[in-house]
Amino acid sequence: MDTDRCSQMVDAICVSIGSLFGSPPVTAFVESGAGISEGGKTGMTSCVTGLCFFIAVFFAPIFASIPPWATGCTLVIVGALMCKAAADINWKYYGDAIPAFLTIAIMPFTYSIAYGLIAGILSYICINMMVWIVEKASFGRIVPPNKDEKDPWTWKLPGGFFPPWVKRAARGKKKFWQPDEENEGVVPDGSVSSNDRGEKSGFKSKSGVV
Repeated sequence: MDTDRCSQMVDAICVSIGSLFGSPPVTAFVESGAGISEGGKTGMTSCVTGLCFFIAVFFAPIFASIPPWATGCTLVIVGALMCKAAADINWKYYGDAIPAFLTIAIMPFTYSIAYGLIAGILSYICINMMVWIVEKASFGRIVPPNKDEKDPWTWKLPGGFFPPWVKRAARGKKKFWQPDEENEGVVPDGSVSSNDRGEKSGFKSKSGVV
């Protein structure tokens, strides 16, 4: 959706600018999404959240006294819920399966999410780049037997690099945040509505004057 692309573009620009100044990531955290899903969409939500955090500061020693093994069962449940996403991985093609496996395996062994992501990204680039080089060098005669099962992807963004609201702003449209009314008068099945059909044929729907 247009609004999703707008928010993602703002998030990416803020993170890039924040890293240049050495500041923490300027992004929308998961907690913000949880608050919005519960109906908190105004600035008062942030004020109430900050007040709750301030009150929680006085209970920090109590929370710190909770032993780590008391929260172990909760982490096991969270890990089980996260493992459900592994069923959607394309395990049929090695170029997709091996990087995913390395990402999942290296994270717990190195105690670092970043190392797991680095291993997965580098292995994906190396494996698929090697397959591409061998295929081009052999003029398409040497390819993996199950290459057709590879997940399709492209570097081209749907609708172009710039989101629609940027294009509308560049054209000088005042209300660039509103989508273009190109499909006005078109019903969901793609046909023209009866009112527009009457206007095009010279009839007015209400007065009936030709």
